[in-house]
Amino acid sequence: MVFAQPLFLIALTALAIPVIIHLFNFRKYKKVYFTNVKFIAEIKQETKKRSQLKHLLILFARLLAITCLVMVFAQPYLPSSIQQKKLKGSQVVSIYIDNSFSMEALSTGGRLLDEARNKALEIADACKPSDLFQLLSADFEGRHQRFVSRDEFRTLVEEVKISPAVRSLAEVMKRQEDMFSNARSMNPVAYIISDFQRTTSGFTDLKSDTAISWFFVPVVSAKQNNLYIDTVWFDNPILQPLQAAKLRVKIRNSSDERLEKIPLQLSINNIQKSMASFAVDPGSETTVVLPYTNNAAGLQSGVLSIADYPVTWDDKFFISYPIAPAVPVFCINGDKPSPYLDALFASDSTFIFRNGGDKQLDFSSFGRYPLIILNGVKEISSGLKQEISRYVMNGGNIIIFPPDKADLLNYNNLLTVFGAPILTGMDTARVNVSDLNTESLIFRDVFERDASGKITLPENADLPRVMRHYTLSRASKSSTEDLMKLQNGQPFLTVTKKGNGQVYLFAVPLDDKASNFPKNSVFVPVLYKIAILSVPSVPLFYSLSADNGIVIENDSLRNKEVYKIKKLDSDFESIPETQSNGSLTRLYPHDQIREAGLYTIMEGLRVIQGIAFNYDRRESDLHCYSGDEVNAMLKRSDVKYFAVLKGKQVSLAKQIRDINQGTPLWKYFILGTLAFLFAEIVLIRLWKD
Repeated sequence: MVFAQPLFLIALTALAIPVIIHLFNFRKYKKVYFTNVKFIAEIKQETKKRSQLKHLLILFARLLAITCLVMVFAQPYLPSSIQQKKLKGSQVVSIYIDNSFSMEALSTGGRLLDEARNKALEIADACKPSDLFQLLSADFEGRHQRFVSRDEFRTLVEEVKISPAVRSLAEVMKRQEDMFSNARSMNPVAYIISDFQRTTSGFTDLKSDTAISWFFVPVVSAKQNNLYIDTVWFDNPILQPLQAAKLRVKIRNSSDERLEKIPLQLSINNIQKSMASFAVDPGSETTVVLPYTNNAAGLQSGVLSIADYPVTWDDKFFISYPIAPAVPVFCINGDKPSPYLDALFASDSTFIFRNGGDKQLDFSSFGRYPLIILNGVKEISSGLKQEISRYVMNGGNIIIFPPDKADLLNYNNLLTVFGAPILTGMDTARVNVSDLNTESLIFRDVFERDASGKITLPENADLPRVMRHYTLSRASKSSTEDLMKLQNGQPFLTVTKKGNGQVYLFAVPLDDKASNFPKNSVFVPVLYKIAILSVPSVPLFYSLSADNGIVIENDSLRNKEVYKIKKLDSDFESIPETQSNGSLTRLYPHDQIREAGLYTIMEGLRVIQGIAFNYDRRESDLHCYSGDEVNAMLKRSDVKYFAVLKGKQVSLAKQIRDINQGTPLWKYFILGTLAFLFAEIVLIRLWKD
């Protein structure tokens, strides 16, 4: 207990007055002698004791009444942890209003956002007129990065609208601390008004400046039910014209009831391609498969849609992907082109195949090919080594068939750059390929699976025979994976990831004298899948809250114009930040794009890539922390001075005053004064001697 006016405690010396009066006003008893009357003596003794008890009780009542009266003027109170900081004078008040999509949910009094704005105004009214205010929303707008008067603050609050932005508590508190760093001479007070979603709040690593007093104000929705499309993906990473595609759609039900016969629609380029219905249990998810066929090459812009009320912002999901008419493949040959590669790639319309000699190369054209094959190149020049290394680091893929009599030192210099296995010598023992890595993407859909979903090769499988092969040696910490292995344990085909690309190394020359691999049944699927998987995969969609950049290919032969991101069927366009690195360019739209939908990346008047943006699905799960849970988690964090303002029985303004001023006790002492005075009157009037 603390006293607001402790000097009034000096008045407790007045307690001596009733004590002195009591001592000098003891009734004098006079002894009266009777001859031998026993009963009269007993009555006298009993009356004396009752009189002494009565006067002692009256004395105590008077002492307690005076004590309570002095306490009233001393104004005692029970201080809160925030009030113990003894905040005096003017304050700088930062108020964060969560305006993310989850605040569109309904409470008993309307939208959560409307309730949050009303609470912000109530907080401002509870502060002193001399206090300064700063409004903060999930948008982190530049115009909010200053302190304003109460009237201007009220205007800013009315302008807060629902936003796709998503912020964690740590981000919000850090931004408020940065604002307070410019106002250290005043008392900093921060308010956070939010629904405190479980998926976005993040209470685990909260830290705060001990100079700041924190107030957390939960707003609670009436229902936390929602059905939404969470994510989508294709079974096959590479899509081709006139081939069947399967789009998998993950749908979450964050409600407490089972939903049945919900329709799901898919439209591609404004044409309905597929439709299905699904059922999903409460608090769970389901995956719906939508099969369809891409009729032509080019940019494909898709929209998935469901129907769910009242939360509708996440009922649509946008996707965008290209279908290339053909995959470019470039083969660098040593002595002469390989008839096997020509037969595989040149006669297939899926590929654009080009042969080239190792002596006359246009290094600037490497970036046009997702796959380059080194076939029997006897000597790798320093220039080719440098360009191949850059090509792989920037996302290119390369297949290496060493020549029959390779310069081991020359080849190993290149392989060491990639971290790939090095060639240690030629082994002329005849051996068969005995093991395939059926879990790799190369073989995943080549062989049939059994009932358990596992691929088991038959005992008499026709696998390549090897007459001579290079032995390979790799470092202990290599990122190399064996795709095919020989009976002697040596690798036949390896893949090594380097930078953004991959290096496929065969242990044999592409020659039927070294092995029958070019004539074996696995030759076509292995080379075909490597070529198909070499095509850079473009993300089906991006999240508006992510800002890790959009990767596009960089063509050094074109004169670059300014890149623009344009929304389909709209006049909206923006110029993103551009960062180029070799053959790749990253575009950073930052906060310029705020609406989910289908967009294109333009270079001048040329469309170079399609792109889809979706709202952050973390906002779709409407389950939130209660006020008690928020308080419990804050107690476990490093936030020292805080209070959680919750409940509707007491107004927000009163809760703030009680926390800032402590819990006043003077009312209780007034009641105590009246009670003890009443007790004194009762003792005097009703207790007869």
